[in-house]
Amino acid sequence: MDTASLLKGARAAAEISQHDLARRAHTAQSAVAAYESGSRSPGIATLERLLAACDYDLAVAARPRVRRGAASLAELADVIRADLAVGREQDALRLIFGFADDFRGSPRPGRIALVKDEPPLTGDGRFDAALAGLAEFFTAEGQISIPAWVNEPSRFTEPWWFVATRPAFHAYTLAHTPAVFARHGVFIAREVFDRA
Repeated sequence: MDTASLLKGARAAAEISQHDLARRAHTAQSAVAAYESGSRSPGIATLERLLAACDYDLAVAARPRVRRGAASLAELADVIRADLAVGREQDALRLIFGFADDFRGSPRPGRIALVKDEPPLTGDGRFDAALAGLAEFFTAEGQISIPAWVNEPSRFTEPWWFVATRPAFHAYTLAHTPAVFARHGVFIAREVFDRA
């Protein structure tokens, strides 16, 4: 966090001088100048007091790190719904396959964050079931607790969905689908998630 720019911006928006800010925050003008120049860094309590004097609240948030560009299953569901609405099923499938890289490229707290929130329904039961299968497959792989939402009735599809479009591949897919996907009625060969 660049506290110097943050403080300068808040003071400018409040249209007050460094002297006025110092008076309102019960500190010296030289301290405000040092904070704004970056030669000194205020602690959290001091920064909160200075920002309050500018009529700002300080909010500190800690978010788990995820792989750059990674999207949670909840975020993917929105994109999948949009893709399906315009007939781009292959693009939606690529998002399902690509989740492996995002999950595996994230540290444990990020992995948990990627699967914990229930995705909104996509409008296609096959994809809703596939998202649940993804959550179960990768939480087992990452030794993370499986989120309860995967057991919702809307997360199972009938008839079964063979992601491979050619019937000739159905027997192979049936034999190589992880059990958690099969449980949801989605048949997808494991190797699509084992890309290098």
